[in-house]
Amino acid sequence: MDTKTRFGLRLKAIRKEKKLTQEELATRIGRSVDAVSNIERGRSLPNFVTVEQLSQALNVPLKTLFDFDEAPISRRRAQLVEELQSITRELSDDTLELAVEQIRVLARKRTSAG
Repeated sequence: MDTKTRFGLRLKAIRKEKKLTQEELATRIGRSVDAVSNIERGRSLPNFVTVEQLSQALNVPLKTLFDFDEAPISRRRAQLVEELQSITRELSDDTLELAVEQIRVLARKRTSAG
């Protein structure tokens, strides 16, 4: 998966985590909804000024926008991983610990069945 696609998926996950619509984000950065949509779909890669504006509008460090796995994975898997990361950021430590244990059980069942 190319950088544009990965960046777009990451941006979308962060935007959703912040409970913003594309319209709200577009307004915050002074760009069109189409521009935000094209970035999120990996059709265009923003310039550095826009990346800085996205970072400020989403209230995240610049590096967070580029915090995606470098291993080649499918688009669907990338979306699922981003969604999982987004969900887990909202969990308390105790609930997150429980979620990790559940995922470990699923992983063990998958490995033993494989």
